[in-house]
Amino acid sequence: MAIRTALFSKVLRDRSLEEAAELVAEIGYDGFEPMCRDPHLDADRSLEEVTAFRDHLDDLGLEVPCLATYTGHYVGKTREECEAELETFERFLEFADVLDCGIVRHGPGGPPVREATDDDYEHAASWLARAADRAAEYDVTIGIEIHAHTIAETVDSTQRLLAEIDRKNVGAIHDAGNMYITLDDFGLASVRELGDNLVHVHVKDEQRIDDPDRPGAFELETDDGLETFQPRLLGEGAVDHGPLFDALAEAGYDGYVTGECHVPRDELEDEREVAEHELAELNRLLG
Repeated sequence: MAIRTALFSKVLRDRSLEEAAELVAEIGYDGFEPMCRDPHLDADRSLEEVTAFRDHLDDLGLEVPCLATYTGHYVGKTREECEAELETFERFLEFADVLDCGIVRHGPGGPPVREATDDDYEHAASWLARAADRAAEYDVTIGIEIHAHTIAETVDSTQRLLAEIDRKNVGAIHDAGNMYITLDDFGLASVRELGDNLVHVHVKDEQRIDDPDRPGAFELETDDGLETFQPRLLGEGAVDHGPLFDALAEAGYDGYVTGECHVPRDELEDEREVAEHELAELNRLLG
């Protein structure tokens, strides 16, 4: 099966959930990855609403490769807070069941790897194992996104966490844009090291810059100190996705690649142009 394309609905965050899906289908994506917070697929949605949305997606010919939740972040939380995260996560498992979606994003949180302790990994792994056991009841895989400023910000640290969780239905979401920030390899070596633990792929472009006042710029503390980054359109930043896509082909990856460009926009028409650009670039990389 060929690699398929999806769009993260956060790119179209100024539209309703239904309007965003309609535009994604019109542009020509294969899938739609909902942002699981207001104004899109937040946990307060009823199952009736989610069922109606599933029918809408069926009419549009769109699949849901992953639910992009913001749940988890167990490191540093009390037992009561962790239990609450689990309950919210299970709500999204119910949504995934309705939407015929096999992956739900759920993360460990925590400090960056350079500050993380063994206790941080142990704490996160124990709660993620509980989450995985709940997810298994829905035939769902947990996707842990490789993300800066978490204990899973590199391939090595993510692999360590997955080993400590020790559940077959937990894997990694590859994100070259995030890995560029932490200076982790995001090409062939990353895909080979993740192996069967690679369950989903996010794609976005970033650029290191000197001016924090440029549109969309954000600052993060890295191993090299405080640095400034700016989201860019795919193919116009510093993240060369070519080797990644070659590696995905070599590995026989047959899932989705989800575009999640964070370039700031002013108008709804700008959103459309961003979504169209990202698909064109994804298709070029896949070609």
